[in-house]
Amino acid sequence: MTANGRTVPIHIAASNALRAASWAVALVAAGCSQPASGDARASTLRFDVAADPANLNPLFAHTDAGNVEGQLAHLAFEPFFDLDARGKPVPELLAELPTVANGGLSRDGRTITYRLRAGVRWSDGVPLTSRDVLFTLHAILDPRNPVGSHEGYDLIDRAQAPNAHTVRFHLRRAWAPAVATFFTYGTSPQYVLPEHVLAKAGPLATAAFNAKPSVGDGPFTFVAWTRGDRVRYAANPTYWRGAPKIARIDVRIVPDPGTNLTLLQAGDLDFNLVAPSQQNALVRSNAKLGYAYAPTALIAGIALNVTHPPLDDARVRRAIARAIDRRGISTKITLGKYPVAESDRPRFSFAYDARIAQPRYDPAAADRTLDAAGYRRGPGGMRRKDGKPLAFTYVQFPETTTGVRAAALVQRELFDRGIDVTIKSISNAQLFLPARDGGTLARGGFDMAYVPWTMGADPDDRFLLACTGGVKNYMRYCDRDVDRLESAAAAEPDRAKRKLAYAQIDARIARDVPIVYLFNPNYIYAYAPRLQGFAPNAFVPTWNAYAWSLR
Repeated sequence: MTANGRTVPIHIAASNALRAASWAVALVAAGCSQPASGDARASTLRFDVAADPANLNPLFAHTDAGNVEGQLAHLAFEPFFDLDARGKPVPELLAELPTVANGGLSRDGRTITYRLRAGVRWSDGVPLTSRDVLFTLHAILDPRNPVGSHEGYDLIDRAQAPNAHTVRFHLRRAWAPAVATFFTYGTSPQYVLPEHVLAKAGPLATAAFNAKPSVGDGPFTFVAWTRGDRVRYAANPTYWRGAPKIARIDVRIVPDPGTNLTLLQAGDLDFNLVAPSQQNALVRSNAKLGYAYAPTALIAGIALNVTHPPLDDARVRRAIARAIDRRGISTKITLGKYPVAESDRPRFSFAYDARIAQPRYDPAAADRTLDAAGYRRGPGGMRRKDGKPLAFTYVQFPETTTGVRAAALVQRELFDRGIDVTIKSISNAQLFLPARDGGTLARGGFDMAYVPWTMGADPDDRFLLACTGGVKNYMRYCDRDVDRLESAAAAEPDRAKRKLAYAQIDARIARDVPIVYLFNPNYIYAYAPRLQGFAPNAFVPTWNAYAWSLR
């Protein structure tokens, strides 16, 4: 792992018995058995994602902009535990969640013992064991691998596997989000990888597995990826819960929201995320569709690049916030289905504080603030300072109907305040790529940007706000007091004290406005009446794909 610029080896140990174990490979590979003609399991479930995935290796999955890779990862791989539609933890690869009461978590919070579920096999028949967990941990911490984040994993100084079904992590210091982060929903959700497939495959960053993950442990197995068109999966006959009732899944790549709505209405998709403004039209055209509503972990907002003057002036940022009618955006565009957000806390988070509020919509106050900052109206009503116009480039991605419509309203409202905004449309993929691949957000090539951030199951948000290590701090915001509070909150085992620290952080962000928060959506999924068991959670609609069936 990397610490203070140095590469520090992590001590990962497996027992002698575990090292000596040999794994028997099943003769039947996933997807090889075909159901008989006419069998109900021969049917295919169809849904779409908004962009072509950049990678199918869950180690490198990104969670922004529709969580495309996260949705696909959940089909073929499983986390330690998941959350159901009500937010209740559901053990997946674990036999039980580690707690102080069951001995899985030490009282000082520094040692976590994971007990893996017995009987879990990879889709090629090889047992999934603690060796796979240690291998994946090593891959996460390998600086050659472009993982989304090392957040928390770099605190592990010892990792041991006493036996095939036990893994023990020891942390250098207590870190409260650990259980809710490691190999489940965190800054960068991670899944266990098959050591027997990848240990000798060469550098993971360039492995063939990234485009063809032929072995997984989830309910479905990868079949084929036709780039820009679709990804196909087949039922995994070795899945520990039993083979799914659906034989095949066909995931289409449909970036245009209007096209996927048409496909849904025509019966060519079995479910689809729909914008609130589209729901009424759907009800009128197809009364048989069902609807599932999921409070999400997603917070959408406008990132303000504070390294671009005059956005380095908090007065200008506060004026922008006062110029945008966020409640009006929620009402007009989402019909109230996407409630206004005032912080990065989803409403289900224990750290959510209803008292936090960003600057309210007040056009007159926005005008006064801009005047005080030296930006006064000139010919045509547009603002200038020292001859320079108050003008910004606002980037968005076209795959979101809500984001596109919000951008148009923001542009008009800022124009009314004398601010010239140019909207630049950039594809989902290009916008959220890492800096090394030319990603617009990561490289800072914008003034304002519509961004949906997926928060973790724990309220730790250093990935978004930290001066150093804030991998999704696209704003380039840095406040040392916020950093201090973030560190204290992450180390504090007492939930009430953590909540107080996060309230102080949120109050400072509301004051400084590096992000103009827009909404914390309730996602609306329309689904065909033949689809049974569909119950999306706060993170992905595919978390319980093992329970789906087609009537």
